[in-house]
Amino acid sequence: MAHEDARGGTETDASAPARSPMGVPRFTAVAGPGAGRAFAMANALATVGRHQTNDLVLLDPRVSGVHLELRRAGQHVHVKDAGSTNGTWMGPHRVTEIQLAAGGEVTVGSTILRLDWDDAATAAKQSAGTSFGDLVGDSPEMRELFATLERIAPKHLTVLLQGETGTGKEEVARAIHARSSRASAAFVVIDAAALPESLTESLLFGHEKGAFTGADQRRAGLFEAADRGTVFLDEVGELPSAAQAKFLRVLERREVTRLGASTPIKVDVRVIAATHRDLRHEVEAGRFREDLFFRLAQVRIALPPLRDRPDDVPVLCRKLLAPAAGSGPTIAIDPDAIDHLCTRAWPGNVRELRNVLTRAAALTNDGVIRRADVAGEGDGFRGTRDERAVLDLSGSFADAKERAVARFEAAYLAAVMRRCRGNLTLAAREADLARHHLRDLLKKRSLYGLSWIEPESGETP
Repeated sequence: MAHEDARGGTETDASAPARSPMGVPRFTAVAGPGAGRAFAMANALATVGRHQTNDLVLLDPRVSGVHLELRRAGQHVHVKDAGSTNGTWMGPHRVTEIQLAAGGEVTVGSTILRLDWDDAATAAKQSAGTSFGDLVGDSPEMRELFATLERIAPKHLTVLLQGETGTGKEEVARAIHARSSRASAAFVVIDAAALPESLTESLLFGHEKGAFTGADQRRAGLFEAADRGTVFLDEVGELPSAAQAKFLRVLERREVTRLGASTPIKVDVRVIAATHRDLRHEVEAGRFREDLFFRLAQVRIALPPLRDRPDDVPVLCRKLLAPAAGSGPTIAIDPDAIDHLCTRAWPGNVRELRNVLTRAAALTNDGVIRRADVAGEGDGFRGTRDERAVLDLSGSFADAKERAVARFEAAYLAAVMRRCRGNLTLAAREADLARHHLRDLLKKRSLYGLSWIEPESGETP
């Protein structure tokens, strides 16, 4: 039997027989605490962890609050360790990212998870359109996002947007506001990371004359300025603890009290908050109030990074280039340039893509952007976010060395496979390795079978 889960997935009876890979992925705890618990992954994105807001909740003390991030990828699921304390393991190997096929298993904490397919469960609804406001995309992740935004925009719900820098969180907030009954009222943007700590409460909630040194007149706060409209609070995780408590009161009572005043003022605002962090990690670390998190996350939306949806790059290029020429001739882009852009990691996401295209459009001589115009001096150098992260030097020398070697091998192997477009023979020649040795290394680092790898006929990843 199945029932609809409040987080958008479907809880299923783990004793049901495994299904053929025709429906949606299903993760089942086959050993360890909570064995038998299962989750059918109806949405393109999901998380696994101990915190109750995860799609699959594991009451395993060795599992982190948010342990795994999951993304559907055809007949595979891309599994990424979300910075867990005890790691994610495939057999004796610790992995950070891996693509699982039906029957694959990973260990988190003391729990073993197996991936099967459930053809009794249905995938989340996708929008018929390929845009929402200024957002565009044709990938399953974006179509699901648009369908969710279409449902929630007209409703008076508090929304928490989570996504990396450059994924378009403010654009989402503006689009929600524009589709709501508040569209004719103010849309007030507050960057919590830029608020001076000593003035945060005054700027947000206002102050009375004489409330503090320099307060020579009464001033309304930003929440009052947004009355009957929408407040977009960016980087909400940066709010100081004192401001978090007062912000919670705004959400609960819909009222603010100016500094130096005793009488609260009613405000009618819709709040959309955003962060590049997963606030559940911040709650677990004691840096963010859990009650505030739940008030903010009446609807929690994760914006996928651009590297996870390369199929959206062509449609983004068309949209971003449309205004680039201004009143001049139309700017075109060569298919080879688009193919190249689809392979880049885009740590700055859509914002970085926009900057690359704007620069290329300004420098092109004949109105056509070619591969050389978008390669960029940093192409292939910065690497992914994980490749650029600081080395973990904790523990013994042997353990730290093993982590460093594993990280180097994963980065080198991924780079050589991208350069050789997945051709194992060419990659082995470039790396000066025997072909079977390269294949074994790719398997060891959980890279064999990824999208850039094209196994020869008869080989099984």
